[in-house]
Amino acid sequence: MGNLAHGRALQTETACGRHAAEPFCAYAEDAQRRCKRLACGRCSAAHAGLAHPPAAMADSPFRLPRTWWQAAQDAPQETIRLDLETAFYFTHLILVFKSPRPAAMVLERSQDFGETWKPYKYFAANCSATFGLEDDVKQRGAICTSRYSSPFPCTRGEVICRALSPPYAVEDPYSAEAQAQLKITNLRVRLLERQGCPCLPAGPGPQPPNPPLPLHYAVYDFIVKGSCFCNGHADHCVPVAGFKPLKAAGVFHVVHGKCMCKHNTAGSHCQHCAPLYNDQPWQAADGKTGDPKECQSCKCNGHADTCHFDMDAWLASGNRSGGVLSAQHRRAALPALQAGLLPGPQEALLCP
Repeated sequence: MGNLAHGRALQTETACGRHAAEPFCAYAEDAQRRCKRLACGRCSAAHAGLAHPPAAMADSPFRLPRTWWQAAQDAPQETIRLDLETAFYFTHLILVFKSPRPAAMVLERSQDFGETWKPYKYFAANCSATFGLEDDVKQRGAICTSRYSSPFPCTRGEVICRALSPPYAVEDPYSAEAQAQLKITNLRVRLLERQGCPCLPAGPGPQPPNPPLPLHYAVYDFIVKGSCFCNGHADHCVPVAGFKPLKAAGVFHVVHGKCMCKHNTAGSHCQHCAPLYNDQPWQAADGKTGDPKECQSCKCNGHADTCHFDMDAWLASGNRSGGVLSAQHRRAALPALQAGLLPGPQEALLCP
């Protein structure tokens, strides 16, 4: 378990200062929501100390808490996207904004490397007006929420979304229902509507309103909590072939995606049985009961080092054994069969 964004490239449509230096200013508010002193700066991708690239969202929030990504000021909408090299399990997202949180945004995932997308959650100050959806503040389990769309606090406002928040709840994390919600190959957040900081004038008495500032999106941290996807058949994972983690300041742990399988399973995600362990159908582990659902050996009397599972043989045996020798191994076993050292012709097809 860790931050899936560590060691991988976060992508955005823009970043401030890519073509020329951009000035920017921002307000913060005190406990009474009065404006603090205006803070201004310059953004330039050409100068490391002034750059605010997407990678700043995936460095260490503990060692580098003051780094952030900032969109170009002429970007009314933006997308933050994480592409993974294989399937992973996603549990929750934590976004920490430097700018006020968006008035509208949506979190989406793909399970087919970006070919299709499904929403996890919609966020809006007014779910009905923005998306035509019910608000989970009023209707439990609704796919939209207004909980995270207030402009206050004007900086360091958080957005938190759990993959299994209501109405989704499963008892077995390896079930098909859980996989439908938790398995991802890509994750993206579409920022749809900017908003400024509506803090009150700082001084006593009537004052002219603060001049409106150019709006921009800015994010301190994009934390994608998750783990490798192993169907309950592995304790740790190693890098997928060809994957080389990106180096980032303060990042020491990268979650890798190739499972080191146990329980006689095999495959990048332990998604099938090992070659000589196909006597019963492959199953994911049972996360509710703790049953590992180990793959069972085909007992082939030393005449094979592989077998395959055959559903017809499994049903014919009364769901006791479905491991079948390959045609090549059946031919190799023929002399022993003819010599009467193995069961009859029909039984010899199986690994009894």
